[in-house]
This record gives sequence, structure tokens and C-alpha cells, in this order.
Amino acid sequence: MGMSFFLWTVDGKRRKISCPIEFSYLSSVDTPADSLKAVFFIEDPKLWRTEIAQVQVELEGKQLFHGGCDKQVISMGENGCRLTLWARSDAAVLLDNEAIPQEYTHVSLDEIFDRHIRPYGFQNNLGSNAKLPFYRVGKGMSEWEAFSHFCSCAVKKLPYVLGAKVCFLTQGKGSRIILPQNTPILSASETIRRTQAISQVLIRDSTGRYSGKIENRQAQQAKILRRRCLIPSTQWEWSPKDAEYRMERSMQGRIQKEVCLAGLMDWELGEQVVLNQPQIYFRGNIVSRELEFTKSGEFTRLILE
Repeated sequence: MGMSFFLWTVDGKRRKISCPIEFSYLSSVDTPADSLKAVFFIEDPKLWRTEIAQVQVELEGKQLFHGGCDKQVISMGENGCRLTLWARSDAAVLLDNEAIPQEYTHVSLDEIFDRHIRPYGFQNNLGSNAKLPFYRVGKGMSEWEAFSHFCSCAVKKLPYVLGAKVCFLTQGKGSRIILPQNTPILSASETIRRTQAISQVLIRDSTGRYSGKIENRQAQQAKILRRRCLIPSTQWEWSPKDAEYRMERSMQGRIQKEVCLAGLMDWELGEQVVLNQPQIYFRGNIVSRELEFTKSGEFTRLILE
């Protein structure tokens, strides 16, 4: 398997622990923080009662995960003593800290990044400095929500975190062609979801009437009828932009493909996967990846869009 696990306790001590008997590691473009769960056999529970602060996982000598421990459980039963850890990657700090409510005028993406993301040690790898004439950070928004919502408004893209860098997802930045003779395919499925697509948005004008209308031809061709009414935000330069973006977002992920492979594949989000078999043909970009092993074996589950 080639995995190594290192733990840091709250007193600053670094400890190496044997490979777990169960392991799950999930990363997705929907959240900046990757999540991990690992279960270890331990001989002496007294040695593991010190609170664990950080977790690091290496795969074949390359860092796969680094983050903070959210919860640790020591359990004893007929199957022996176990240590179970739940952890999230370093980007969890962006979700756990609330942004200070405030209003910006004529603000750029770089300024929002410097205010809400950079103080936590992350680098700007977005390649854009779009601006908005007005932007409001509401009460209760996390630092990540304040930043990602700005990206949605100004760039119409959602950011994600890759290590210490914040990026926009690059579709098809690499290609992985799955050949059954080299990579055993355990299962493959395709899901079509009709309940999230928006076919029409009505926009309220300055008189209070919903006189504006934006149509989603792609949803209408699929015989989907789901209308929404919109009060334009002051964060948009012109009101149809909001409606168009909401319709685009409603179509993303409408058709998803899932592939389960034997083995642990450390493939990046955004990479293109091509699966070509006589029975099935899939092509899509990775938007979610889960590495898992149990007593049944090692698996990689990929969600493609």
C-alpha cells in the first residue's frame, strides 16, 4: 500500500503509527476541506490518550493529506483496542472561522482574497483579478463562503483548495484513460437528476413587477419545468447576470458518472477520465474522489461531470 501515518499531539510531539485497518479519504470541489477517517489497532490505550492535534498521511513518499484532528475515539471490545480518528485538511480553518460582516465598494478579487483567505496561509493561484462595484459579506458567512460567493458573482467560477493554493477548477487539465486490463473496474454508473435544473427565471424590476425573463433552453429541451423568481442583488452590475449564473449552476452535476476502481489512485480534481469498454463509455472530469481501504481491499471512487 505504501502509506505512512504521522500524528502530532497537542504538546508538539510527532508520532508515527502503523497503517490503519480501515481508511477513507474524500476530496471534492464542493468544499475546500478534504476529510479523512482512519481506524488503527493499538496495544496499550494509555499511550494514545494524549490529545491529537494534527494528522499527516503520505502515499508512496508523497504527502496525500495534512490537517487537524476533529475527533479521536479509543475503544475496547472483543476485537481488541482501537484508535479512530476523524480529520479535515488545513483548509478547514476557512470554514471554521466566521467572516467579519462588512461592505465593499469597487473591490477586486485580489483584495477579497487578501482580506479573507491569505491571512490563513494560502496562496492565490486564481489567475484573475475581477472586480465588483459593490459586495456585502453577511452575518454568519464563513471566510470561505465570503470569498467563494465573491468568485461566483465576479468570475462565475467556484474556487477550490489544492494543498496551500487556491485555484479555479481546470477542466481536463490531464487525462486518465482507464484500461480494464491494467485497472480493474469494480463498478460504473450514470445518474441523471432532473430535480435541480432551473428552466426559467423571472426577474423583478424597479417597479416591483417580475417583467424580466431568462430561459434555459437546455432544460426546456429536456422537458423540465422549474421556475424561480429573483430579486436582483446589488452585487451584480446588471440583473440578468445573476439569473444566468443560477441557471448554469443548476445544470452542473445534473448528469454524474461514478466509477469504482481497485487500488488507490491519487488523481487530481479536474483531471479527465476516459473509460471505454464494449458495454459502457464514460468521459468526464473528476469533481470528487474517495480513497478507501478495508479488510475487503483497496478502492478508489470517482465522481465525474
